[in-house]
Amino acid sequence: MMTKILHVQSVLPYEITLALKAKTKESSNKEAISKAIYHFLKCQNSDGRSAI
Repeated sequence: MMTKILHVQSVLPYEITLALKAKTKESSNKEAISKAIYHFLKCQNSDGRSAI
């Protein structure tokens, strides 16, 4: 099975990118945002089910 990849762009305030880099301990915006998104998707909802 092939994995489909989608290129996504977004505009974020500079302060948010700094906060994401600090929280994820990543030096690049790309890695910090990627790590934050994957973490969000793996977190469980309040009803106990995974977000994905």
